[in-house]
Amino acid sequence: MSTLDQPLLIANSNYHVGHQVAIFVAKEQGFFNEEGLKEYDYDARGLIPGPVERDGLAMAITNHGVDIATAVDVEGAIHQRSLGADIYIAGGWRYTPFLRWYGAKQVTDMSKLRGGRIGMREKEGLVQVFMTDALRAAGVDPDKEVEWVYDPVFGYRNNPAHMEMLRSGKIEAITSQPPFSDQLEKEGYPMILDPNKVFPRRPGKLTVATGQMIEQRADELRAYFRAIIRSFWFMRDVQNFEYLRDLEKNLRRTNTHNEDERGVVAIVTSPDRVESWALPIDGGIAPETVQRIADEMLKSGKLSRPMPAQDILRDDAVKQAYREVSSRPELKTPFSIALAAQEKYGF
Repeated sequence: MSTLDQPLLIANSNYHVGHQVAIFVAKEQGFFNEEGLKEYDYDARGLIPGPVERDGLAMAITNHGVDIATAVDVEGAIHQRSLGADIYIAGGWRYTPFLRWYGAKQVTDMSKLRGGRIGMREKEGLVQVFMTDALRAAGVDPDKEVEWVYDPVFGYRNNPAHMEMLRSGKIEAITSQPPFSDQLEKEGYPMILDPNKVFPRRPGKLTVATGQMIEQRADELRAYFRAIIRSFWFMRDVQNFEYLRDLEKNLRRTNTHNEDERGVVAIVTSPDRVESWALPIDGGIAPETVQRIADEMLKSGKLSRPMPAQDILRDDAVKQAYREVSSRPELKTPFSIALAAQEKYGF
């Protein structure tokens, strides 16, 4: 962690460009400055590869001097706390995306995927974590009884080529979302899993802060969350579609050297992708949600001991930040737009 006389260091744990957008919105729209966070540095490159985040997150945070890490895997953060690392879940970042799983026409439920191939963007992503748990619940071993087919075409479910992978028989299951999922249903491909019915508002990525940040830089942490919450509201407003589309394009062109991130995937492809962006408009994460995930991890053997939510989550700063910005008369319009989007999509 940085020393108290240094600017705050915010770092993206995940390398995906999509996770950079909220920070740049807060910077370019003046939210950080208006909320009093005037001295900070931001490292967008990705602290640690996803497959080793579970075991190495705290070490990466310490080695780089990070105060706040964004886009952290929820299970990775809980596991690190179980080891006694001085990092805590401080707020939310992304819900599991608005998506459903579809199978080949002979795959009528999750158990029928035994021996099948599953399309996935990359190993250990938040979508795969959810899917592996669902497979285990259906009695299928995700490590031994299915084949994972990794390809960028499955990223964000807005490239029609992902449907062709299913239609052609190259895979037996994919994630999809409207309008492509509507087409798949018309063609008779069965929906085999709806994550929003299994675990509504399940966090996929979240925000982590060090103990020092929480205890000794609380004012800056609240300022950070006030700005980020305003960014999340901005990002759910369809009127900002063109700005957000151009911002994403620019970040992919200038702020990453990853080939797939530069030329293959995109998030902001239509106004509905803005409105349905899986962002927590309160910036937070519910304690009962943290507890449910910790309990599920214990049951599946991912945790070696029980972990109460109060030992994992320290969210006073984000809750206070949300109370402050949501009560301001001058922010009534963006807040109302964000609330309407949440009501429409369920998150």
